[in-house]
Amino acid sequence: MSAAAVAAAPPLAPPPTASASTPTSPSPPAAAASDLAPEATDAVHFGRWIAADWSNKAQALENPPFWAHIHVVFRPLPWSLLDGISFYAESAYDYMLGNPYKTSVVKVVPTPDGRALEFENYKIKDADEFWLGGHEPELLDGLTADRLIKMPACCNTVYTWDPADRVYRAATRPGKECIIVRQGATTYLDSTAVLSAEGYSPWDLGRDPETDERVWGGAAGPFDFVPEKRFADDVPTGPDA
Repeated sequence: MSAAAVAAAPPLAPPPTASASTPTSPSPPAAAASDLAPEATDAVHFGRWIAADWSNKAQALENPPFWAHIHVVFRPLPWSLLDGISFYAESAYDYMLGNPYKTSVVKVVPTPDGRALEFENYKIKDADEFWLGGHEPELLDGLTADRLIKMPACCNTVYTWDPADRVYRAATRPGKECIIVRQGATTYLDSTAVLSAEGYSPWDLGRDPETDERVWGGAAGPFDFVPEKRFADDVPTGPDA
């Protein structure tokens, strides 16, 4: 999911190894405020935008010392899997599509205050059985809910609609609670992204919890992905879709 490190750093972070516990009985989402644009809480609209095979080929060709050619795929999954809109997410180098370095399932849900959307993250048991599923969706036929492990809510990515620029601006839930240990260093995940109708620019950083200094992640800035293939028509709109 880095200068030379960006070429090796995934655009999507690895699963957290520790984090704060999530409430056992969260309060129901608040009703969406009347001042919100429809796109702010429209999971179908958001899903149709992000459902794609995203590639940064142009960025990698322009500056290969800093950027590897990466594919990040959000392949729509059946509504019935998690009772909502969800995606199989797969990140891989262009020359190793069948050996991705990061896979997960993400579900689009409203934020607790009802003013935005966020990704719930799920780890896949025996994930290698589904490798390449982003490009060959028939490989996902055996993916069932009992193969998924829900990750802590503190690692959810919140997508907030910006009506002026007509984009979704994303960030990890605040609080420095999504802890990732990488190469012996304890860090918190600081992920940001911008999603538009035509582009996706994620930037994952690991920061020191005490100083907020960058420990890992792209020093050269965010990835610049454009859709190589679209899967918008595969996004379900309801349980009968």
